Amino acid sequence: MTRFITEKEALMLNALVIKRYTPAEPIGVKDRTLLDSALNRPQQSLFGEDAYPSIWEKAATLYASLSQNHAFHNANKRTSFAATFLFLKLNGCQLRASEKEAEDFTVYLVTEKPSLTLITEWLQKHSDDNHLK
Repeated sequence: MTRFITEKEALMLNALVIKRYTPAEPIGVKDRTLLDSALNRPQQSLFGEDAYPSIWEKAATLYASLSQNHAFHNANKRTSFAATFLFLKLNGCQLRASEKEAEDFTVYLVTEKPSLTLITEWLQKHSDDNHLK
């Protein structure tokens, strides 16, 4: 069974990355509806079938949604990467991107809005997979 990121975890991750990298920035949610949408998108289904069947598609959807929705006052990109990292870890995968690779791809994700297929492929390429595909 897939373990999804909770709102509490997302809030904790946002606070953590701000305290670590930019402690003067305000912490917290700017738009709870956008946060809820981003966290629930990977869980969507239609007629009992997952809209995003693989763990990688779910992770890509979470990553894109959190990055692009801008639900937090600050650190949306950093929080989206941290949440995706945690989501994969909780589901048996280890993201292995360097800090530079993660930063570059997250900025690309927000500015260029690549397809979920491309995001999925990037996550797979930069991960160790202990999860059954």
